Amino acid sequence: MKKIASILALVIITITSSGQSLIPIKFGIKAGLNFSNINTTPIFDGVQPTDNSSQIGIAAGFIVHIPLSDKWFINPEVLYSQKGATFNYVFTHDFESLRDKYKTTNQLTLSYVELNPTISYKATDKLALNFGPSVSFLIGEKYGYTQDPARNVTNPTYVLTNGIVETASLDIGLNLGASYFFTEHFFVDTRVYTGFSEVTTVTQPNEIDVYNVTQIYTSAPSYTLKNRAIVLSIAYLF
Repeated sequence: MKKIASILALVIITITSSGQSLIPIKFGIKAGLNFSNINTTPIFDGVQPTDNSSQIGIAAGFIVHIPLSDKWFINPEVLYSQKGATFNYVFTHDFESLRDKYKTTNQLTLSYVELNPTISYKATDKLALNFGPSVSFLIGEKYGYTQDPARNVTNPTYVLTNGIVETASLDIGLNLGASYFFTEHFFVDTRVYTGFSEVTTVTQPNEIDVYNVTQIYTSAPSYTLKNRAIVLSIAYLF
């Protein structure tokens, strides 16, 4: 992570130095909303992801507007960004002599420090087309989980305990979007984010009460998640 951040910082500093002889560099602030969701991938047949719902999160921070020419710009951003989703799935668990199905409801929120070295092409005086990579560093997570039924109906000593979530510290993806400039300093921005990295794996453990002694058996991860989002923002350059 430190190496990636150092490389991005070096690129930004180099481009800043080369662009100082052109149009003045501008600094600004940016704030908006992430309408985020997830791509889920089942790892085995017992897990069937269903009914993913978008989640609204905050995206806000600082930007730099660096001219490369009269048409091309680079806009490095450092943002606080919330991503995640609400999703339901059916978990099928096979015991020695029976099969039970559990409906689960899950809510996942991941908080990141996001670095976006966005490249912009000024198609007109008002409209810019944007693209570029995104590197996000995880700084917080929140996971909520419920299931129905809460206990095995046939054999109540079997319980599906809370899902085990393992999050990755890094998320890498791609931003594609456009900006519309109302004035030289004030503009709105929209983009679509597609994550390439697996940011979370979820495992469903099974808890068994044997002679009043609780034993928890954990299978292989049930599914993996990747981030995706539509981001709407406003920005002001000083």
